[in-house]
Amino acid sequence: MMRTLFRMELAILAKARFTQALGALLFAALCWGAIHGERHAGQQRATVQRLQLHEANTLAQQQADVLRYSVPAATVLPYWQDPSDVAGFMRYGFTAYAVKPPAPLAGIAIGQSRLLPFYIKTELDFIAPPASAFDFVNPLLLSLGDFDLAFVLVFVLPLALIALGASRLSAERDSGALMLLATQLPAYHHLVMLKFAALVALCLPFTLAASLLALLLAGTPVWAGQSLGLLLQSGLAVSGFILFWLALTVWVASRTGVVGSYLRLISIWITFSFFVPALGALLIKQAYPAPSSLQYLDALRRAHNISTEQRDQLFLAYLAENPAYAGAAERISKVPYATKVIAVQYAVERQLAEQVASRQAQHAQASAHAAALSWLSPAMVLDTLLQQAAGSGAQRHQQFLQQSTAYTDTLRDFFWPRALLEAAKPSNACPGCAARRNFTEHDKIPRFQAQPIDPAGQGMAAGALYLWLLACAMMLLLWQGKSLRL
Repeated sequence: MMRTLFRMELAILAKARFTQALGALLFAALCWGAIHGERHAGQQRATVQRLQLHEANTLAQQQADVLRYSVPAATVLPYWQDPSDVAGFMRYGFTAYAVKPPAPLAGIAIGQSRLLPFYIKTELDFIAPPASAFDFVNPLLLSLGDFDLAFVLVFVLPLALIALGASRLSAERDSGALMLLATQLPAYHHLVMLKFAALVALCLPFTLAASLLALLLAGTPVWAGQSLGLLLQSGLAVSGFILFWLALTVWVASRTGVVGSYLRLISIWITFSFFVPALGALLIKQAYPAPSSLQYLDALRRAHNISTEQRDQLFLAYLAENPAYAGAAERISKVPYATKVIAVQYAVERQLAEQVASRQAQHAQASAHAAALSWLSPAMVLDTLLQQAAGSGAQRHQQFLQQSTAYTDTLRDFFWPRALLEAAKPSNACPGCAARRNFTEHDKIPRFQAQPIDPAGQGMAAGALYLWLLACAMMLLLWQGKSLRL
């Protein structure tokens, strides 16, 4: 009996023109979102390739210049134009970028990649916050978010499920046919579960298949080995999200009429999608106010605003702490500015260390509590999971900043000892040549190695489990709904 009624309900639901029209619109939105997201990822990949090509061409040209100037000449290049002088090269000639290339599944969610830089020009006097590269985008568009596959799944899909399911029982209640249907089953909640099962059997496989097809049409490499695990976890999370909204929809629709069902479900959707995130952001802002960036920049400017005499004093103090280069103190007037800046940078970082640590602590506390508050909204949880899978979330960006800082430290360890040793014991490997040739190890300069996307497996698995538990709780509540009445 139940099977027969299930087949009839599923057939009626699938053949309804409203269902077919809704499915077509949802599939079109998924395709549009996936194509838009993949186009954004493609633009980032092209930019990364241009940066890497520019970096390689610049280095090749500098190596060619080293050979060109390594011949006897009547003049000597200024040190800041000499690609073979270590001090001049590390400050004025070195070109390198720390890049965060888009992940294979970047087309799923644009996420924070519109707001956060995906490449940083590396400088040895780098100090947090890093010099960043942004594209100018209309702030209004940024506040609305990007239309990508994640946007469709998080915000549009619940509306489609509500539109499809809110009237399944409430319309029959309003027409008086519900009593006749209920008399054919042992209990009313069996009828409710029958409606719910038919919706799940239709909506769940359709949404997953349409999402996968949309990604394939957009050209997203979903079959790459690195992508399969993330794609599977994302599919589980989306499944839990669908089950939650269908169970909630049928639960509400089984208790009231058509108009009441739509009003209540839309109110719940607004609460989860907008009210909870906005309230969470407000609470975080009040609890952990962000330090003033203008005050930090002003402090940074004042720290760097020193005279020539003060710079020399800082350099002498630095040499006193590093006796291996003490010979530079005897010829301080001849030490190039680029080498003295090492001591200035060292002093500035010590001066601002407390302020930088305070900013980092505020950011860490605010991020941790914001992540905890996001669990109150299934929409925020799913959005975060999809951004993790796409590699466009704040978590991967934080890892990128840490890698960029570590790369800067690696470059300092490479260049600074060479420059200081040259300041202490100057050399000229090519007397009479235009170039000094005290630095020819261009091939040994460390390169930034972009780390593969951190799968954030624990976060993805925990999020997917959260959505499944939420969905199971709703289904259990639906099944055990003893208070359901006609």
